[in-house]
Amino acid sequence: MNKAQHEKEDHERLVTIFETGNEAIVAVVKSLLDEAQIKYLAQGDGVQDLFGVGVIGTGFNPITGPVVFQVMPEDAEYARELLKDVKED
Repeated sequence: MNKAQHEKEDHERLVTIFETGNEAIVAVVKSLLDEAQIKYLAQGDGVQDLFGVGVIGTGFNPITGPVVFQVMPEDAEYARELLKDVKED
């Protein structure tokens, strides 16, 4: 299996552990995962205000939706434990 096939297989296995539209919470989640050295994918990150719509009362950009954090299955339980106290205000 080549590297591209392996990475595609890894992406198909990713598990969603957290979703938020709050940019401050996105920063906290990234910080906690980085500190624990857990590799993650933050889908939707960086495109929140790309369309100039901004964030409305729903807490996320209505075009792009919330930022979705995903990790490998073997890291999911630990990542969820790290993030259990992170709450949307």
